[in-house]
Amino acid sequence: MRRPWIARVAALVFGSLAMTGTGSAYYYYLFFVNGTQSAGAPAKFDLNSLVNKKVPFYISDQGPAGLVAGDSFQAVVSEIRAAAEVWNGVGTSDIRLAYGGLFSPGRIDSSPSIDVSFSDDVPPGLLAVGAPSSLAGPASGPNGPFVPITRSLLLLPRDMSQVPVFGAIPSYSEAFFVTLVHEFGHTLGLQHSLTSSVMSTLTTSASSKSTPLGADDVAAISLLYPAGDYLSTVGTISGRVTMNGAGVALASVVAISPSNPAISTLTNPDGTYQINGIPPGQYFVYVHPLPPAAYGESTPDNILYPFDSKGGQIGPSYDPSSRTFAAQFYSGPGGTRQWQQAQPLGVFQNYNTSGIDFNVGSRPFEAVYSVRTYGYTQAGIYVSPAPVSLGAQAAIPLAATGAGLLQNNAVTPGLSIGTLGSVAQIADLRPYPPPSPYIALDVQQTAFGVGPGPKHLLFSTANDVYVLPSAFTVVTDPPPFISSVTPALDANGSRAVVVAGSSITGSTRILFDGLAGVIQTVRDDGSLVVTPPQAPGSYVAPVVALNPDGQSSLFLQSTPPTFTYDATGAQASVVVSPSVLAPGVDTTVTITGAGTNFIDGLTQVGFGTSDVVVKQVTVQSPTQMSFVVGANSLVPTSRITITTGLRIISQALGYQVVTTDSPQTSH
Repeated sequence: MRRPWIARVAALVFGSLAMTGTGSAYYYYLFFVNGTQSAGAPAKFDLNSLVNKKVPFYISDQGPAGLVAGDSFQAVVSEIRAAAEVWNGVGTSDIRLAYGGLFSPGRIDSSPSIDVSFSDDVPPGLLAVGAPSSLAGPASGPNGPFVPITRSLLLLPRDMSQVPVFGAIPSYSEAFFVTLVHEFGHTLGLQHSLTSSVMSTLTTSASSKSTPLGADDVAAISLLYPAGDYLSTVGTISGRVTMNGAGVALASVVAISPSNPAISTLTNPDGTYQINGIPPGQYFVYVHPLPPAAYGESTPDNILYPFDSKGGQIGPSYDPSSRTFAAQFYSGPGGTRQWQQAQPLGVFQNYNTSGIDFNVGSRPFEAVYSVRTYGYTQAGIYVSPAPVSLGAQAAIPLAATGAGLLQNNAVTPGLSIGTLGSVAQIADLRPYPPPSPYIALDVQQTAFGVGPGPKHLLFSTANDVYVLPSAFTVVTDPPPFISSVTPALDANGSRAVVVAGSSITGSTRILFDGLAGVIQTVRDDGSLVVTPPQAPGSYVAPVVALNPDGQSSLFLQSTPPTFTYDATGAQASVVVSPSVLAPGVDTTVTITGAGTNFIDGLTQVGFGTSDVVVKQVTVQSPTQMSFVVGANSLVPTSRITITTGLRIISQALGYQVVTTDSPQTSH
């Protein structure tokens, strides 16, 4: 049964996220439908209502009104599709995102979906906004109660050439892609994170285009939509946070180790918590408050507070701006601000390490919070988190900004910075010249077995500590650099591209806009022979290299080199039969193309509505294909979107799409 307040809550969910962009802990949109003493019901898609557990997403055919010079709608679509594939790559999650083509505003769907639109309603200071926009009444599932999401929205700026605060945003940029992955997380039911994962935002995010997801993100989506035996392969840490004997609601509890990224959650209204989804190993656990609400935020870190059974919101039991508490590591009953005195905890598969309780002390405000660090590459481009070369003998300078680092244009008296696990010495804290809000610090690696990967910083004062997970990343090689992009032919005589440069290997991904080419050969000189994705004739695609260590050629080349596709003849066109999809029956649709290049397994078909399900696609030739669809309503086939690589055939993009009820002959 749908509860009347659920509809109001859906509007609140989307409206609150449209106000700002920072958040804390892997967390969900929670509803305590059976009281606060029971488990909260998260908002999520009902997998039983989805075909093959896939939630379709559709992109508005009313694309951006303004783009950066050289950018294109096809490029934007490719980045959106690539961002969705990031979530599809989480093998321990059972939900998948399915690209369903372009939609026209005003269409009505009867099945769950995600709509991606371009709007002037994205608030200044944000690159995008995503959230559930429609919810059904509470339901029961194999893992407990939940509130089904029936529709989610993802809004992108209508003018990407002039985004308030950010300026011009090219679709290939690191910021745009990471934001897309982040917003898709919201549409699936995830709230924000301060563990430096992709569900963090600009304040603390350590995500990159190469490796956007953190351990916190993987745990969050896998716990919301667990696949197979996932829950039996990970462990749990649980306990309670109290202050003066009372439970502390919405405190952030974090599991972390010197060699592993952080995983966290927020406490329930009674102060209890469970951090689930932790890979087996040794961890420290610490608790910290939400930071004060920043300018423009409606709540601290813009967390959407959980709802009680009557639709009222349950906020934190402390005031982050004037009556908060001091962070502490778990060391038994007393707690400590020194990680060296913290008690390491073992996490085991399918086991709950329970009784990890905290008794925190009150203080008027956090001494340090919302810190972000930066480094500079050889090209003078600042990146976050900073890459630090493994074994570097010289100290590596970093920059940091955040509340509590500066006082009267000087480093705050008594502030010290160190690493978790003594992997490096942090020295020479110094302010940037006023009015810059940054401080500089030097990272000197130690001989304590530091290895590649993210490293964590601790900002300590006399009576408080702030932990910044993944503050910098130790890498073994410099970022990839593309020195040339040269047209060539592969061994079969087909068009290929030779990509040359440095720090490029067979494990490097070469992107053309948002889509990866296929590496055919690694030459003796280290260059790569790559088959590019399909694209329209004379299409110009930026070329970006991504390495598995999180680094990108964008770290060295903010304007990437480009590849121009071969010119072709007349623009592609298609004839589609039949002209209308009838509801309630499966229909075989045939497409005959001219100037097309359909590819089996790579050509995707959609109608921009979840009322149509494409069940089977068969490509007979580059100009002939057929597929079986089921429809819930009358849908004209002129709405079809045919996507092969970077080529999108749609009436909305000016392509000729002719429909007929006459049988088509193969070419």
